[in-house]
Amino acid sequence: MLRHHIKLISVTFLIAIGFCCCLTVSSDTRPKSYGYYRLPTSLKPEVYTLKIMTKLEDPSNLMFAGEVDLLFKVLSDTDNITLHVQNLTIDEKRTELKKYDDNSTLYCIKDSTILEEHDYYIISLCQPLQKDEMYTLTLAFKAPLNQRLHGYYRSSYLDKSTNRTKWLSITQFEPAYARSAFPCFDEPNYKAKFKIWLGHHKALTALSNMPLERQELIAELPGYVWSVFEESVPMSTYLVAYSVNDFTYKSSGDNGVMFRTWSRPEAMNQCDYAAEIGPQLLMFYENRFGIKFPLKKLDQIAIPDFEAGAMENWGLITYRETTLLFAPNISSESNRERIATVIAHELAHQWFGNLVTMKWWSDLWLNEGFATYMSNLGVDYLNPDWELLNEDAMDNILGVFKYDAHINSHPISQPIEATQQINERFDTISYKKGSAVLRMLHMILGEEAFFEGIRHYLMINMFNNAEQDDLWNAFTDRAHLYKRIEPGYDMKTIMDSWTLQVGYPLVKVIRNYDTATVEISQQRFLLNNSQSVNDNDKCWWTPLSFTTATKKDFATNHSLHWLECKEGKKNIKINLENLANKGEWIIFNVQISGLYRVIYDENNWILLNRTLNSNKYNDIHVLNRAQLIEDVLSLAWGGYMDYNTPLDMLQYLKQENKYIPWYTALQGLANVDRLLKNFPTPYGFFSKFLVDIILPVYNSLDGLNNTIKATEISQVKLKHKMLMAKWACYLKIDDCVQTAVKYFQEWKQSSVNRIPVDSRVIVYCTAIKHGDRSDWEFLWQRLQESNVATERRTLIQALSCSRNSTLLKAYIDLIFDENKYIRKQDSAAAFGAVVRNEVSFPAARDYLIEHIDQLHEFYGPTSHDLTSLLSSVAGQIINTEDMNLIQSLLARKRDFFKEYQKSVSNALETIQLNIGWINRNTDILQRYLVKRTSGDLH
Repeated sequence: MLRHHIKLISVTFLIAIGFCCCLTVSSDTRPKSYGYYRLPTSLKPEVYTLKIMTKLEDPSNLMFAGEVDLLFKVLSDTDNITLHVQNLTIDEKRTELKKYDDNSTLYCIKDSTILEEHDYYIISLCQPLQKDEMYTLTLAFKAPLNQRLHGYYRSSYLDKSTNRTKWLSITQFEPAYARSAFPCFDEPNYKAKFKIWLGHHKALTALSNMPLERQELIAELPGYVWSVFEESVPMSTYLVAYSVNDFTYKSSGDNGVMFRTWSRPEAMNQCDYAAEIGPQLLMFYENRFGIKFPLKKLDQIAIPDFEAGAMENWGLITYRETTLLFAPNISSESNRERIATVIAHELAHQWFGNLVTMKWWSDLWLNEGFATYMSNLGVDYLNPDWELLNEDAMDNILGVFKYDAHINSHPISQPIEATQQINERFDTISYKKGSAVLRMLHMILGEEAFFEGIRHYLMINMFNNAEQDDLWNAFTDRAHLYKRIEPGYDMKTIMDSWTLQVGYPLVKVIRNYDTATVEISQQRFLLNNSQSVNDNDKCWWTPLSFTTATKKDFATNHSLHWLECKEGKKNIKINLENLANKGEWIIFNVQISGLYRVIYDENNWILLNRTLNSNKYNDIHVLNRAQLIEDVLSLAWGGYMDYNTPLDMLQYLKQENKYIPWYTALQGLANVDRLLKNFPTPYGFFSKFLVDIILPVYNSLDGLNNTIKATEISQVKLKHKMLMAKWACYLKIDDCVQTAVKYFQEWKQSSVNRIPVDSRVIVYCTAIKHGDRSDWEFLWQRLQESNVATERRTLIQALSCSRNSTLLKAYIDLIFDENKYIRKQDSAAAFGAVVRNEVSFPAARDYLIEHIDQLHEFYGPTSHDLTSLLSSVAGQIINTEDMNLIQSLLARKRDFFKEYQKSVSNALETIQLNIGWINRNTDILQRYLVKRTSGDLH
């Protein structure tokens, strides 16, 4: 505990006088001697005593003021203190520096400057600080509660009982926004303990990472109290969290941890599901990892305005309302699934990220990849009947295969050399590729070695920081112990090939049917095989598993052979003998246990195709059926083969009764649909092909009707039914549109919504698409009245389905209206939905170009939402005229996107891929589909 405490009157005094003598931290023109993007290593923070006074009574002046006592140790002699400050007003007359064991002597401060590029606040001293000594620095500061959805910011909700807006405060510090709330060493490796005091009106509640220790009245500010929290465990600044609000909570769990789920009072009845599963998941992870949750309490809280899906702050996890709150009879089963997955993800972070934290953001995947993969295991533990383990694996792999096949992708672990680069790393690569690589590692090592390695990694690094080499060391030890890899192999050599280089391999399998040998090689897969890129030096340690038509062994999914990467010998081919008889197929990558695609010789494709399009299609494991579909569609998309093979193969789907192959197929076919629908003649033939394969399955699942209750069929069957109904209504198959419109009109006329909950997203969109202005306005009114965030998200998406261009243009204006009909956090998704509607795409494209300045101001300079708008538009561009418009925009507004160059490059590459695909495939697909329709294919 600190020996020098902040006096109780200080923050009250600051509030009262409004900081009479202050300096706002802003740019300074004096020369700086230190310009490195990482803090100096001369100081180490030990304990922060942080006092924050928050006043929420005056909406026109929502401010906070604070003081911090920072106890730090000197690791090497230094004549300055350099820490992070961003957009804070510092009262420099109140700055004090004292030796920890000499409370009476103030150290002389020469001056203070700032280095804006890195948010450095540099305090120059009259005499050096001595190595191994401890000092206490006191700083006083204030700032507005911002509206940027990061740092220490404001949120609000409408109390419908009083029709008044209620305000609350909340933090979002990841990755580097703690510095905008209090002066600190804002890098993940500077772990310290925190003693937090929150000043607030006594009618409100204060929450922070740790349990409340006590409350103290503030005599100088009647009606206000200090909420004082217990000292924290050592943690990084980005995990600090606090809030002042008027929320209520539901308690749950009985495993020694006080577990509470918080929301605004009117949403309290939506907390039951999250409160039920949270403690169960916490106990599951404790048992899995062999380490108890180290805090006394865990709060999870639903915030009305929250940019991320959720944030894993230790002991106070923050969520969007859509990812925590479930309203029975309103929220769908897909909403329930999403909520379970997000809660499982954030609770996994309590170990991966919080207990053991990456040393620097280059290894962000150690947090996000682990949390993503462990959440899959956690949800499967809760609900094995959901069959989510395979589905999540496929979903992650699909995301990686698409994103990482761009030339402009990046390695999982890549140097980050500026704070501004961090936000771009929260992407598919860190989350989904990180998860997919861990799944592959799990398959290689097996259950025991994998989890023994994890426990070892956590135990030796707990409360500290780690990098990926620490993980590889733990896994190498266990891999050899359990004899899962050869003695001469080590996990660093193997896994670095997956984490330190961009992309993933296409494994080429060429059979010699006369000699019964198989030649196997690898190359990087790209979304356009004709792209000129020097990837000859790319090579992955690729685990090869396989089976044949005779063996049908889909249980042995660990590596049977390796494609190795010997130093200086890239892309080595290997030859295997006597794998299969001449007339039987071979499948490599059993259950997609490895992160790679496979391309076979023509005859093996024919053998596989023949089995799939027969009554023996179930001979092939469901994941490998999905894999074959994904591989052939993507190989055709990239120009590695023509479309004859995939379109022949997909005929088998008429008899496919499993969800995952259909989900995979329709993901791939949606890409074709997205581009081809701009060309009426070939699209007419393509849509007939889709109708032909979808109609039998749509009918077998009983169409779109009122018997689709979650209690009547399994979760996975329900999802399959909804997927087919979505496409059936889109393609106007059978009775789908009429049924949807009938449901909607009955609701509209009676004002009682009897539309089955899980079909509402389909019914709303279909009814709006085929309806009139009154239908749209009816749904818009429902949006304004809704108290359920998951329902609001469904309504927002459905409103974009109209075919009325005037309505849609007005809708774009409403998305960004300052009256906040749609919250800022939902605006990018709402705009993206409008962009994907071909009727409103031109208006959305023009809106982005014409309102770029307002949008930049709306989101703020550090938000990634502006690039989300750009990516949405880029995905729909199919001609050079529109491409030139976007390139011109980017040239004019280069500064707006300077922190997101990777996202900009990917957006431009997407446009080029779209145009290239159209030029290559439109005519070829039309000729093939015409022949199929006329029966000329043999």
